Parts: sequence; structure tokens; C-alpha cells
Amino acid sequence: MHISRSFIPPSRDAAVGPVSSYLSPDFIEMAIRLLMAVAAGSLVGLERYHRGHPAGMRTFALVSLTAALLTVPLGSGPYAHLMGTFENGGSRVVQGILAGIGFIGAGVIVREGLSVRGLTSAACMWAVSAIGILIGTGEILLGFAGAVFVLTILIFFRWLDGFIPRRSYASVHAKFSRESAPDEKALRERLESFGFVVLSLAFKGVKSGALVIHASVWAPGTAAADARANLALDFRADPKVVDFSVEPVAAE
Repeated sequence: MHISRSFIPPSRDAAVGPVSSYLSPDFIEMAIRLLMAVAAGSLVGLERYHRGHPAGMRTFALVSLTAALLTVPLGSGPYAHLMGTFENGGSRVVQGILAGIGFIGAGVIVREGLSVRGLTSAACMWAVSAIGILIGTGEILLGFAGAVFVLTILIFFRWLDGFIPRRSYASVHAKFSRESAPDEKALRERLESFGFVVLSLAFKGVKSGALVIHASVWAPGTAAADARANLALDFRADPKVVDFSVEPVAAE
């Protein structure tokens, strides 16, 4: 009786082979790369978390891990066929990672009034994705060197900001009653008395007869907070001012 070869059950070695390949040196090396990517991303995320930003250790660790997961198969090992080699698939994978990080980075940028927050965190995500790509392709030392540089920029440059003269801009809105609307010269002198440099003044009238002014001003960084607070107190104590706001204009 003839038995077709297609019906012969696989041997035990053939069944164990695919399982044992997952414990091969290639797999262990790739797992170490993923662990290193998580560690590098967590280092940067720790600094962001310490500063109170919404994107913290978990977010940056996941970004770095994802970048590594997508680039680890580009090297050697039994999974290299999934995405091709560096020549025919590497550039497309890297481009896809960086494009995807752009969407995540846009999500951490928040506008609060006239201020914009999250730009530094978005840039950090872009850098961490590059770190994950480097570690995923086997450049572990270079990836960690990049993480050290990112941390140096975040920590040292923040300390250096205290020694660099900086202008702090603010937007001033005030609504004056009909009987006590000031002229431009008096309003400019009032703002300058608090240490502001007036960049522009705009006036708007309303049907009730009140006058609404909008001023763009700046003050030295070390004195800007006190200048804004003192101007707000002055407006609040002035019965001629119906409504007002003093908002800093900053980007981070």
C-alpha cells in the first residue's frame, strides 16, 4: 500500500525546531536590544516626568520600544524577512516611524491662551524615536550616547537659561468706562511705569461707549512676573477699569 509523503507526520525534531529558534542567540540579542531601548527612552521620560509634563516615562519608553521593535528585524536573525534588508526596506521603515512620531508629538503640544506648551516634549519624542531606531539596528552605544546628549540639553540648557538675558512678552487687555478712557500717551506711560516696553497699542470701541485697549509688551525675564502682577493689582484697584487681563506669551 502506497502512502503519500504529504501524509507522513512530522518528526519530533521538526516540531521542536521552530520553538527552539525563539531561544536562539539571535532572539536573545534582539530581546536585549528591546530592553536597552526601553531603558534609554525611560531616562529621557524621567526628566519630563520630573518637570510635570504629561508625556512621562511610560510614553517615552513606549516610543523608543516601538521604534526598536520595527527596526530590530532589519538586522540579522530569523525575522529579517519580515521587513527586508537595509537596502530595500530600511529607509521605508525609518520614514514610517518618524512620520508616525509626528502625530504623537502634535498631541503633546498644548496651547493655553497665548502660550504654547509641549514643544520641547514633542522634540524629545522625535529624538527618542531616533534613539530607538539606533538601538534596534544594533547601535546600542550610539543610542545611549544620544540619550545622554538629550538629557544634557534638557538639564544643562535649562540651568544655562538663568544666565542668558531674556525678554518675557505679555498681552494686556483692558476695558475702560466711557467717562475715563485714557489717551494713548497716558496709557503708554502707565505701562512703562511698571517696567514694560510697549511694542504696540490697539484701541477698540464698543456700543456702550467703553474703550477696549490691547497692548503687546515685554519686560526683562527676571522682572516680568513682578511687572505683570503689579499691573494686574493696579488695574484691579482702579475703578475706571471695567475688565482686564494680563497674560504671558511664552513657548516651551
